[in-house]
Amino acid sequence: MLFGNAFKPRSHYVYNYKPRYYDERKERLEKMKAKYEKSATESGEAEDIPKITLTKDQLRSGWQRHKKVSSNRAVNIRLAIIITILVGILAYIFELHKLF
Repeated sequence: MLFGNAFKPRSHYVYNYKPRYYDERKERLEKMKAKYEKSATESGEAEDIPKITLTKDQLRSGWQRHKKVSSNRAVNIRLAIIITILVGILAYIFELHKLF
């Protein structure tokens, strides 16, 4: 009995840990949004101002489109430089063989 516990593996510890996430920026933005919506409805400006909603997906797709265009431009410039270098090397090689 005394040595039985020494060779027995320990059981796993169980914790009741519940992670909480607090986003101060999000809470501050929600308060500002509620404040301005309340003031806009009180002054009657809510009907005059069109609502523009920007979702995370719309921002992401716009960013990816811009990124794709700029990356295509970079690829084209790199390709043009490589072709120019290869043409220069070929011209140099053919000039050397002309002399012999």
